[in-house]
Amino acid sequence: MLADQVERSFADIARIRDPRLRGLVVEQWRFVGSRNAAHTDIEAIPLHPTLPIERHGNLASHIRAMATVARTLVPLYAREWRLDLDLDHFLVAAFTHDAAKVIEFVERDGELVATPGFDHAIEGGRIALAVGLPREIAHMIAAHTYVGRLVLPRTRAAQIFQFLDPLCLPIFPEQGKSSVQRHLEANGWTPPPEPADVP
Repeated sequence: MLADQVERSFADIARIRDPRLRGLVVEQWRFVGSRNAAHTDIEAIPLHPTLPIERHGNLASHIRAMATVARTLVPLYAREWRLDLDLDHFLVAAFTHDAAKVIEFVERDGELVATPGFDHAIEGGRIALAVGLPREIAHMIAAHTYVGRLVLPRTRAAQIFQFLDPLCLPIFPEQGKSSVQRHLEANGWTPPPEPADVP
């Protein structure tokens, strides 16, 4: 069961000071695992079915990277701009923001595919509320990506968290489409032709 693997795959969950929030991270994974039993190993879930783990890493690596960057950014914002951000909220959002991909990625005809029209961010925010996470964390999850229906961040925490997602995806222009281009195209945005004089 995925929920049983959370603390092993995400050892930094122990850094969440509030034991209730720590427990709700596990509960979020228990919920998504109950909706799609096809996934039995957190480390075997890809970023997306079209992105091979061998080349782009797995979903768990992305989640661990988000938590690591959050642990750096929250104290940085406090030190440099005196902005009080809740590290527990950032860590909980990091460990749960993509959990709904467990529901989205299904096996069809022997292959893993993404369910068309499924918005893992918005669904993840709804699940967060259903398991009892605070509304601020649910909003951070719902607004974390540009893939799917765009949810504009309503808080500084959600805005900062939204920028972490593409930052923690090892998908670069040298490999084809970058993570930024993929996010834009997922919303039907086509970048204009680049001017010839751009270095």
